[in-house]
Amino acid sequence: MRARSASILLCNPFGEEAMRAHRIYRVLATRLERSGYVVMRFDYGGTGDSMGDGADVTVQSCLADVALAADELRAASGASKVVAIGLRLGGTLAALATSRCALRLRHLVMWDPVFEGRAYLAELAAMHRRYMREEIGEHWEDRSPVSAEGAPSEVLGAPISAAFASELGAIDLGATELRSDHVTVVGTSGATAASAGLRERLPESPSVRWLELPHSAAWNSDAALNAAVVPMDVVQAIVTRVEEVSP
Repeated sequence: MRARSASILLCNPFGEEAMRAHRIYRVLATRLERSGYVVMRFDYGGTGDSMGDGADVTVQSCLADVALAADELRAASGASKVVAIGLRLGGTLAALATSRCALRLRHLVMWDPVFEGRAYLAELAAMHRRYMREEIGEHWEDRSPVSAEGAPSEVLGAPISAAFASELGAIDLGATELRSDHVTVVGTSGATAASAGLRERLPESPSVRWLELPHSAAWNSDAALNAAVVPMDVVQAIVTRVEEVSP
């Protein structure tokens, strides 16, 4: 099998979503490796198997980790070009790293990325409350501290410091300059108001592709947590798109 023209960096989502996406990333990495790509998965400092304290995680620290991982991948693979694939916040962090960390990508693939930070924080808080009430009962009351902006201090075991919440809340993907030769946005929820800004700035073109797929297996649902759900239609669409751009 001939060497591919680029190597692949998989950027995790955050917190509980990273745990729920673990099997998806394993399957995606395996599919890409069988297609001849060198693939790297990693954990941001303070998360997963990486050293550090979860309370010290910030957007900026995650971006530095993305850039460092890309450098390590280039050195290990021998391929100068890097494709970054990220699900949810992972896609957004990869995008921000191209803007803030001088990371230049051959191809940026964002799967249902976080477009607006404030909406994402509200979504995390709602997910936490829903899960706790389903597990403990409707009598459960959320006594966790919440910032004046409504940002939670913890979501399903993952701490969110004031600094991290502030950085997350400031995210506006539509206003971010992306330094990537090609961009693919994979959406499974249809066009949304949150995605409008990025769609306007990055219309469909030879270097930009918006892939709208039917709502697939609910990998992020509570019911799917221990059910090994993998949306293979999305996985295959991503592998096909990577092969098109980086043969």
